[in-house]
Order: sequence, then structure tokens, then C-alpha cells
Amino acid sequence: MRSLSAHLPPFEEWVTVSYIGTDGVARELRENWQIVENRPSAAGPAGEASLVLGLVHESEEVSRAEVMLFVPHVIEQQLAVDAGRSPDIAAGETASTMPEVFTARTVQTPSGTFVHIRIHTFHVPDAGAFVEEFVRLIGELPQNGLIVDVRGNGGGSVWASELTLQTLTPRRITPEPFQFINTPLNLRICRSNPTLRAWVNSMEQSVETGATFSAALPLTPEDLANRIGQQYFGPVVLITNARCYSATDVFAAGFQDHAIGTVLGTDDNTGAGGANVREQGRFMEDFPVASSPYLPLPNGAGMRVAIRRSLRVGERAGTPLEDLGVVPDERHRMTRRDLLEGNVDLMARAGELLRSQPVRELTIADVTRADGSLRLSLKTANVDRVDVYLDRRPRTSVDIPDGRADVTVPGAGAATSARVDGFALGELVASSSRRL
Repeated sequence: MRSLSAHLPPFEEWVTVSYIGTDGVARELRENWQIVENRPSAAGPAGEASLVLGLVHESEEVSRAEVMLFVPHVIEQQLAVDAGRSPDIAAGETASTMPEVFTARTVQTPSGTFVHIRIHTFHVPDAGAFVEEFVRLIGELPQNGLIVDVRGNGGGSVWASELTLQTLTPRRITPEPFQFINTPLNLRICRSNPTLRAWVNSMEQSVETGATFSAALPLTPEDLANRIGQQYFGPVVLITNARCYSATDVFAAGFQDHAIGTVLGTDDNTGAGGANVREQGRFMEDFPVASSPYLPLPNGAGMRVAIRRSLRVGERAGTPLEDLGVVPDERHRMTRRDLLEGNVDLMARAGELLRSQPVRELTIADVTRADGSLRLSLKTANVDRVDVYLDRRPRTSVDIPDGRADVTVPGAGAATSARVDGFALGELVASSSRRL
């Protein structure tokens, strides 16, 4: 496949594939290039979120073409959703309100039945709606293990990718920081745009310090990245490949940096394009025409460049994501059965990793108030202690058995929010929040 919106036409009129058949005979297959109009691009992030885009255009183009050529029923599902009808879904699948973004189903493996959610793209207009649909899907499917599959995802909204992480872990999310290279032009760019001025001080200091890069600051607000908290309590495996780019690189890095689960890669690393991209037209908008360092490109052409590179957090803090990508915790080499039988061996390997991890549960099932006290009815599994926070203040810590437990907090009748953190052998393993 070749996207003509990003590349010149091929010089060759056809492609020849040489192969050896199962009978041992060498053969050749000749295919002429075909030209087809691609499906229209989905609307991307709007407003402030459009300034923190992480997308590889060619990968997005190819992904849409693959849907059109190989899974046309997804287009039919999207048309049904747009028309307000219930889409037809395959056996084992769960209908999504965003069929071009999510495919959710249960998969049978030798280790058991688990949830498999394919995230085809993060290129969505509303990061909040993206997270809401993800949460809805994982809530309607089995809770004993989740396979999140981002292979071939060319990225999109950095916010959509990083806001999703909080739903899978009790740990507080630290968004991946981004930094500019220190140049006079980049300093002009940051001074000219209010959304970039947070980087100005460190870039001005580089005149004295000689630093190559600016300060590293997050694109995703930290309070937004932790607003709703954990929603899924079972073990999670993330499947990646070398065609995971940009916002998907950032998602995979955040997943690994916060120890959410095992990263299972079908390649040695992700695409290593973890950067924030911006179109030339955006740069031109920031400067008066008379003083602009940019000129329009001829014939209506456009270009997109990476302006800020991302760094890792956690144990890998300060390591660049760009050029290195995310190295998986486990490597799976695709098999013949994977190619011909719907990734059967890949799903089996993911199932093995899920089966080895405990399934947790921590739910605030009910809340009652009496005599100025607050009583929380909890449903738990594989949790031996809970710490209770009311209005973000620690109030009590109690040991609890598995199953159902009641925790009473005296003098808490006016509290408006509750968070319960669950521990196992002293390690934070689950967290549940609720407005009161």
C-alpha cells in the first residue's frame, strides 16, 4: 500500500512476489498496482486538544484503507451508528458507538476466556467521549483479564491516549513530558503562541546554560489524567508492534512506565515516533505575514513536522521515547497460525500472561449516612487492606477480608467524595472513587 497523499506514485507498474508453495514448487505472483479513493479522514481533535496532536499521517491513511479493503463491515457498522440504528456485529463482539475506533470482543484461549479490545486509532475529536466509550466497553465484558491491542495504530490525540491510562491502574498517572530543542526560531515560536509559553523560561536560560533541550513539560493536564481513576480491576496485557506511532507510542510508554501490565510486542519496539506534530499552517497563523519566517508552499501543498519530543517517566524517567520507542516486556514472533487463523497463537500467549496474574476487585457498592457518620459497603477480591479518603483527606485504614465489608467513618456526614485504595501485602493494587 502507498498513500498518494504522502508519497509519489510508484515507479513500477506491478509488484512480483516470489514464493515456495506447500508442495515445494517455486512460483511467482504478479500484481498490478491499483488506485482507489480512500475513505475520508475522521475529524481530529478540536480546540486546545488539536495543539497536542501526535499522528503519523501515512499510517492513518493506510489504516483507513485496510478497513475499507479487509473489514468493510466496520464501515457498515459506522453508517448504522450515524443513522441512529443498531449495528450488526459478529459473534462474540460487543457493539461500540465508535466502530471505526474500537473493536471489542471475547476471545477463547487455552488459558480461559478474556476480553480483547482493539484500539484502531486515537484520532478522535473528543478525548472525553473516547474514554467514556472505552470505559463502557470494558465494563460490559468479563473482568478476569483484558487484552488491549494497539497494533498498527498511527496515533492521534495525545489526550485520548493518556487519559485512558488511569482507567486501568490504581496508581496516579504522571503524563509523559515533552521538550523543544533550543534554537532561536523555536524560541520565537514559543513566544508567539500562548499555549507554548510555559517552555519560554527554560529556552531563554539556555543562552547561559548551553542546554540543548528545553524543560520537559507535559501536554496532558495531570488532574485530567487522574480525574476518573481506575475502572478495570483485572490484569491487563498491551499488544504492540512496530507500526505504533506518536500518541500510541506515548500510550504504550505510559502503560509500561506505570507498571499497568505486561507489554507484549510482535516486534522489537514500537515505531519510536513519540513526538508532538504540528502543521505548517499552524506556524503561519502565529506570526504576522510581514514578519513571518514561513512562506506558503506551492500548489496548496502542506507539511507536518514534529516540534516536541517526549520523555519517559517512572523508572525510565528522562529516557527519550522518540527514536527508541517502547521495548516490550515479552516478545511474540507471529506464526503461520496467527496469519491464517486470526492471531490465535498471539491471543494464546496473551492469555497465558493474564492467567498468571490475580484478578482484583474493589467496588463501593453502597453509601449510607447516619448520625454524622459515613458507612461504605465494599465488594473486594484479593485485597487485604483499604485506606479511605474523603474529600481527598485520609480518614481511616482497616484490614478487611475478601468478599463484602463495611467501613464506617465517624464525623464524615458532610463529605462530598470518597476514594478507597486497596492493598495486598502492602502494595497498592486497586482504587475506587465515588461522588457522594
